[in-house]
Formats: sequence, C-alpha cells, structure tokens
Amino acid sequence: MQQENIGSQKAGLWCTFVFVALTVIGWLGIAHFWAPAPADIGMEATKIWFTETYQWQTILGCTIFYIGAGLLTPGSIQFAIMLSKIEGKWPLWSITTGVCGIFISLIIFFNCCAWIVVAYRPEFGADVIQAWYDWSWFAFLLGWIYLAIEMVATGVVELMDKREVPMIPRWFTWATFAGAVSLVTAAGPAFFKSGPFAYHGLLAFYLPVFVWGTYLVGTTIFMLRELDRQEARVASPLGAPVRA
Repeated sequence: MQQENIGSQKAGLWCTFVFVALTVIGWLGIAHFWAPAPADIGMEATKIWFTETYQWQTILGCTIFYIGAGLLTPGSIQFAIMLSKIEGKWPLWSITTGVCGIFISLIIFFNCCAWIVVAYRPEFGADVIQAWYDWSWFAFLLGWIYLAIEMVATGVVELMDKREVPMIPRWFTWATFAGAVSLVTAAGPAFFKSGPFAYHGLLAFYLPVFVWGTYLVGTTIFMLRELDRQEARVASPLGAPVRA
C-alpha cells in the first residue's frame, strides 16, 4: 500500500513536468509567445498579428497551454503534500504553496481564454483586440505576487528540514528566495509600454518565466529524488539505512 502511495505521489509530480512541456510546446512554441507581440507596436499591427499572421497558432497553442495548466493543479497539490511532511501539524506554508499553485493554474486558464478571444474573430475592431491583449498580459504578469508567495512559502518549509540530507538542497532553497524577490520586475507592464519592463520585455516577461520554470522543474526533480529515497526505505529489509 505504501509503495502504491509513493507511485501516486510521483504521478502528481510528473504532472508538473507535463505542464512545463506543454507550456514550451504550446504557448512559447506554437503560439509564438517566445517572442510575443510587443506592447508598443500599435493597435492595427496587433490586430494583424492575431487575426492574420498567428491566428490559428494562437488558438491551438493556447489550447495546449490551458490543458497543461489543468495538470499544474495535481502538481501543486503534490508540492504541498511533500512540504507538509516536513512542516508537520498545521502546515500553513505547505498549504499556501499548494493554493497559490492552483490559483496560478486558474490565472493561466483565463489568460488562455483571453488570448483565444483576441484571435477568434478577425472582424473585431483593433481597439477591442488591443484591450483584450493588454488585459491578458496584466492578468498573467501582475499575478507575480502569487508565484512569489508560493516560492517564499516553499523556501520557508524547506529551511525547516534539519535532516542530514534535506529534501531540497540549501543552495536551491536560497535560489528560490532570490527568484521570488526578482519577480517584482513583472509589475512593470502596468507602468511601461516599451523597454525591459514592458510585457514583452526582458525583465517583465523573460526573467519571471525563466525563474518560474526553474523553480518548478528544479523543485520537482528534488522531490522525486526524495520519493525515491522513501521508496528505497520501504523496500529495504529491517529498515536498513539507504544511501542518499
């Protein structure tokens, strides 16, 4: 029974990997958000971008992205389960991690709906398309606060792990804290339409997405290794010590 439970937990973590893969394939790749329509190209150019140049790519890519976002839900719950094993009774910060991850999944879903709306009807006026496009970016990037809270909550619990071989190495925990602080740059699009703080810019878009992906992939890898150690302890005869 314990072995089956570990297998279920691993499946939850693998959902995060699938989410990341579908994000790269669907959103960054097919929908061309690796180089999104800039905030300052003008309404007519934005309309052409979504109704002519990348119409079907946006619809298909964002469809794949929101499907992936659904899988972020069990992945986030499993993050919370893994952390709660460390935090123990009344796991406030572990639950915070899971809830923020689920909330981010919903943010992505509604963003994908907005991006699909932008490309859905070519007869929409350029002002309507621009308004939806701006809204989708604000809803996406201004949600940095929930990711920052998730990462800080994760790091707080990781520091509670006093074992000789902690679940998450200390260097990665401190990198998680640093990444959480850096996410404040995603607040920039509310104030800038061009430059690194615009929603297509280096600091407002590319840096936060890199931090997010690194946090998800890195944390998942270390949690899977922890489950491997748990699995080995269960299988080890008479509770013999298991190598880390």
